[in-house]
Amino acid sequence: MSDEERAAETPPWESAETTPIAPPARLEAIVPRPAPPDAPKLFYRRGTRWPRAIAWFGFKSFWGHVWHLVASVIATEDIDSRNWMQPDSARALTRRLAETIGAGKPDAQTLTEALDDDVWIDFVSDTGDDYSLSEAVAKLIASRYEVDDPDDPEKKLVLPRGHILLFGGDTAYPVATDIEIHNRVIVPFNEVLRRAFDGEPRALLGIPGNHDWYGGLDGFGRMFRARRTQLDRVSRVPGAPQPPDDRTVDRLGQIGHFIEWVEAFRVGAHVVKRAALALTGYTPVQSASYWSLRVAPDLDLWGVDRQLRDVDFAQRGFFAEERDTSRGLALCVADPPYAFLEPNPAGQRTLDAIDVTIKGDGLLVLTGDTHHYCRQTFGAGMQILAGGGGAFLHPQCIARGGLPEPDAEFPGPKTTLVLALQVPWQIAHGRSGFLVHTAMALTYIPLFGVQWSTGTSAPATSLVTAAVAALACLFLGGWRQKPGRVGALSLAAGAVIGFLPLVVFEAVRLVAGWIGHLPQALSLASIAFALSIYAGTLAIGTYLMLLTVLGIEQHQAFSALAHPGYKHFVRLRFKKDGSRADGWVFGRVDPLADDDEIVLVDRFRWNNPAKRPPSA
Repeated sequence: MSDEERAAETPPWESAETTPIAPPARLEAIVPRPAPPDAPKLFYRRGTRWPRAIAWFGFKSFWGHVWHLVASVIATEDIDSRNWMQPDSARALTRRLAETIGAGKPDAQTLTEALDDDVWIDFVSDTGDDYSLSEAVAKLIASRYEVDDPDDPEKKLVLPRGHILLFGGDTAYPVATDIEIHNRVIVPFNEVLRRAFDGEPRALLGIPGNHDWYGGLDGFGRMFRARRTQLDRVSRVPGAPQPPDDRTVDRLGQIGHFIEWVEAFRVGAHVVKRAALALTGYTPVQSASYWSLRVAPDLDLWGVDRQLRDVDFAQRGFFAEERDTSRGLALCVADPPYAFLEPNPAGQRTLDAIDVTIKGDGLLVLTGDTHHYCRQTFGAGMQILAGGGGAFLHPQCIARGGLPEPDAEFPGPKTTLVLALQVPWQIAHGRSGFLVHTAMALTYIPLFGVQWSTGTSAPATSLVTAAVAALACLFLGGWRQKPGRVGALSLAAGAVIGFLPLVVFEAVRLVAGWIGHLPQALSLASIAFALSIYAGTLAIGTYLMLLTVLGIEQHQAFSALAHPGYKHFVRLRFKKDGSRADGWVFGRVDPLADDDEIVLVDRFRWNNPAKRPPSA
């Protein structure tokens, strides 16, 4: 059989690794600055290279919601798009990983024993959005750092790049298709990794988040599933157009490829996807979207996939078989059990499904999904929420009202408050897209139609508009979790939005009369219509801002703000004997500024409860 024929029959995940890379290079260790205080730093930069950050209130993000709807139908117990997966046992995955990173004793029971040394893991989550930010995060990960030795403050310790690069979900936005992962992760990361290549073999692991699932895990599988042949990583179908390599951004984009697919379907031709999405210097090792790994004596690491809703039955059975209560456990989950200092239902259901608790089992939980850094301790357990891999910034909880204070956070509540106050301005001026402006225009058309035809304001129509606006605000605010507070604020916002055009219309008439020129009814209504749309978007922005400031809803305002700052990743060291994990969090406040320095955001230690003496 020819190479072309074998490639045509080879599944996308079974292709070879990566293109040739540069000769080994050794980078000097960086000495990070101390963590900055919670003092607001006003900046708002956007990346200069395409693809740029998703405008979450823009038209281009709308197709992501369509994919979500389709994926929600597919991701059920009846039609499970993970049937191609054959999860490895912890023993099998440990051996494959040990062989991949060149461990001297690949048949050892755990990874640290195979290496006869500590294991280093780099954790990053919520990555592929703005190209420039992805490149900045890749530079953070590709660096070595010099810090104080936690075992002897008088000495210095150089932290090497991890043996494993672990992605914690939501690999690319708005939908983690092969195109978006290629453009927003692979190309910018490889631009950095080729320069930082040092000849050391490293492994790649990941778990999917909801945005990975919107694409049915197709892009996820092409990036993270273990390769099984040494063929070219691009499937070679005779006569088919070849996709761009991993050095080139795919300018066609998702819509362009959809049109290409429609045309190919019409003429009976092939459309070739990238067989693999390869990161320079990293080899994927997993065979499923969930996995179990023997990290060290008496210490396991699990990657859990909750799909789009809950952990499925097959996965529950897998982890039930892998669970050994005499061993300590570290978890990587896409949804944090605690978000914004409160229990998060999706994350809590994940823990319930695999029958563990952070406090009761003394877990170390690595998670993302919420795009900031926050460390919380629960008895012997600890949650590290590190969603700073490149996506827009999420707020810290501002209205804490008796909620427990975190052990560390980046940024802090003072900075969050100042950023939240920018939301109305950003929305009104289209920095987050123009869907809100369009929605306001459609909402106000009936009202101004009456005003134009009669030349007078219409209070009854304003009342109907207020009711519609209140319902929309109720939906935006997430009324199911806090119906009373969301309902009251939504009624107030609806009243403002509904009767605002009436006030604007009368104000325009008053000003026109004052200057001695009263325009025609059509001109009067048109002027008031334009001003009302602008004022209405300010009102929506103010409503979203208040949701965040009052601690009611934490997502909508900052997705509209799309702030590019406070990016970070976690470097972990699992000790050879499995007794503990030491972690360092490195980040940049303004990663798109040339003079912005790397800071040590946090340093922590988690002690494995399985290694404690009986009296402890």
